[in-house]
Amino acid sequence: RAGRGEPLPPSLAPRAHPGLIRRAAGAFAFLFFAGALARAANVGPGEVEEGAGVARRAAVDLLRRPPGRLFSETLDLDGILLHRLGVQASSRLTERQRERLRGAVAEMFSRALAPPRNASGEIAWSAARPAGGGVDVFFGLRYGEQSLKTRWAMRRAGAGWRVADIVLVDPGVSLAKTAEAALELRSVQRGGRGGEAWSSAMPRAGAIVVLALVVLAVGARISRRRRPLLYWTAAAPAALLAIDGALAVHRALSEPYVVRAEPSSELWRRWEQLALSAQREGRAEQAREHWASAISAGGPAGPIAYEIGLEARRRGDAERARAEFLRALSGPDPAPGAAKELASMEVADGRFAEAGTLLARYVQLAGPDPDTLALLAVVQTNLGQRVDALRTVREAGALLGGEGWREGELEAQLSARAGDAAGCVAALRRLEEKGRIDRSRLRSDPAYLPIATDPVWVAYLNEKPKT
Repeated sequence: RAGRGEPLPPSLAPRAHPGLIRRAAGAFAFLFFAGALARAANVGPGEVEEGAGVARRAAVDLLRRPPGRLFSETLDLDGILLHRLGVQASSRLTERQRERLRGAVAEMFSRALAPPRNASGEIAWSAARPAGGGVDVFFGLRYGEQSLKTRWAMRRAGAGWRVADIVLVDPGVSLAKTAEAALELRSVQRGGRGGEAWSSAMPRAGAIVVLALVVLAVGARISRRRRPLLYWTAAAPAALLAIDGALAVHRALSEPYVVRAEPSSELWRRWEQLALSAQREGRAEQAREHWASAISAGGPAGPIAYEIGLEARRRGDAERARAEFLRALSGPDPAPGAAKELASMEVADGRFAEAGTLLARYVQLAGPDPDTLALLAVVQTNLGQRVDALRTVREAGALLGGEGWREGELEAQLSARAGDAAGCVAALRRLEEKGRIDRSRLRSDPAYLPIATDPVWVAYLNEKPKT
């Protein structure tokens, strides 16, 4: 097919991973290289590197097993509490209360990003760019066969850097906003000091009274000589209860705000879990009802529509998936991954121009990643933009630290598609430095048909493989 000038088969495109279009697309991806962007922003290249380094160390700490404390210590937990509670409430919390809330918020971040139990994750690729007065660091986190695209918002804090927020890029979910929403007004509220002190003292006072009644009842039944031993024995727990009660009363009187032990979960999350469970079990009608309840309970429409679209596409319902993805992009809280999914569907149907438009929107909202750029290269090649396609593939390899096997192979295929046997062989030789090339597979791969009779290609196939 390639020899007849037909489009590359959609199988060359990684499933559900779009990219940019034409020269503008390449410019979008290039923005993610810190040096070029740093010259246009107030954050210098050294600061970009410094902020990205702090984020990488925190991410490595998060993904290892057992996890360390560096990740939670790098989070700007006080900034999140200040933004949610306000200056007055935040400043009047005691250190004990503040520590409880810090731990609860850090746990929310860890639950969303940490690998499964008895497993570990790794950073598959990364990129960084200035963002206002800070640095945005993009990580592809790999958990076995699955991966997650994230954006870490790094902000200066004194002489160092803190993680102000982590965004799950494709669904468009901000973990900081999620934590703030979980800290409902009932979690931190002004307390009645007298009532709180009374409720703290009453259980201890009641226990002391009960203990005294028991001692009197027992003392009436034993000899006068043995009663002092009974009284001294009962005095120890009574003293402990009294001291504990006094400390509780003092704490209640000194804390103007009451903090619940755990931030309450969002109501819509419970509906979300019910909907996902119904989808897995094939109960489509109940799943739709649960999703509607999740939105009514305050859930974000964009991410929810994105999840519904993904499930519809897994079931093969392309029409429903397309409708949900369009809905996910139309609201005030869009899910960028919906544009990527739509672009992937357009590529599969051979509509490359439409796919390019969607990919440009995705990169504008979410930034590039290796899979997106690889798909972009397929789109650009089918639109006759070979130079742009090769540049895009190399940019994808740069995100992977220059170690992307698939990107190198795709570069070779794109060169073959353009009839550039020398460029194709050069790309394959670079791959040979990382592993053995199976020349028998290359002979039968239709991607290399356009150069099948080129002397350079024939000579390469007949070479003795390097050990």
